[in-house]
Amino acid sequence: MPRVFQRQGARIVARFAPEEVELLRSLQQGIRVTLEEGDAQDPVVSRLFPRAVTDDDEADAELRRLLRDDLLASRQAGLDALVAILDRCEPHRGRLRVTLEDDEPLLVLGVLNDLRLAIGARIDIERLDRRGVSADDPVAYRLAVMDHLGWWQEQLLTLLEPDDPDLETEPWT
Repeated sequence: MPRVFQRQGARIVARFAPEEVELLRSLQQGIRVTLEEGDAQDPVVSRLFPRAVTDDDEADAELRRLLRDDLLASRQAGLDALVAILDRCEPHRGRLRVTLEDDEPLLVLGVLNDLRLAIGARIDIERLDRRGVSADDPVAYRLAVMDHLGWWQEQLLTLLEPDDPDLETEPWT
């Protein structure tokens, strides 16, 4: 299976199969609807907007009330940006190719993470025994998609690592 993300000089280029672009569009639309229409009891909504204050329900509710609109707008902006990136794809040797500009690799990384979290929440990944999922189980497809998105995240993370192995970061003091 070919890598989706590759570095070309200072740029990162994505080469998607057409069905991968359609999958991303479908996932983007599904999560958008869930975020707009879902309530706090929806496992996807609660996973993407986790409790901020664990030992005080009243304080947590107040903080959620204050931050919810900004957090929702931020997630929606990321989803919209993903669609804009996909809209720029051009056919190239049977795949759809796009160069990620500026902070777009980080944006894509964040959206992929949100998509994986949403899928995981929907299938209750924390309680799921992968060994017990048969190939004809509808959960198997969702697991495969979640794993595929994780593979893309790994590719992007590898490409975003500093090029200079001697680069050291200062410890927090």
